[in-house]
Amino acid sequence: MSTNRLLIVDDEAAIARLIEQAAREVGFEVRAIFDSQDFEKAIQEIDPNIVFLDIAMPGRDGLELIGHLAAGNYAGKVVVMSGSDKSYIQMSSTIAKARGLNVAGTLEKPFRRATILELLRSLSDGNAK
Repeated sequence: MSTNRLLIVDDEAAIARLIEQAAREVGFEVRAIFDSQDFEKAIQEIDPNIVFLDIAMPGRDGLELIGHLAAGNYAGKVVVMSGSDKSYIQMSSTIAKARGLNVAGTLEKPFRRATILELLRSLSDGNAK
């Protein structure tokens, strides 16, 4: 099992697939979920060391999921992303940091594939291609 395990949480399948393809290219094991209700199960199954988290999800939003990660003492890295206003992304990142999470970056949608590849390479633990 790779030590580069990524969980993508995004209700936009096209965005999740773009990140997933780039992550596989860099050498990550990847799981993408499109429904925030599947979050806890996915965290247990994949045990990710990185979570890309869309903060504008229907049902349970990303701030709720940030709370879940913090309550579970998640030690991995978090990338906060959204198509929402940049200030909302920054506020969510600040909240995540205040809750003790390791926020490794933010992504404002839409983004380019090259941006994702660069970010994933910087987050890799060194075992990726």
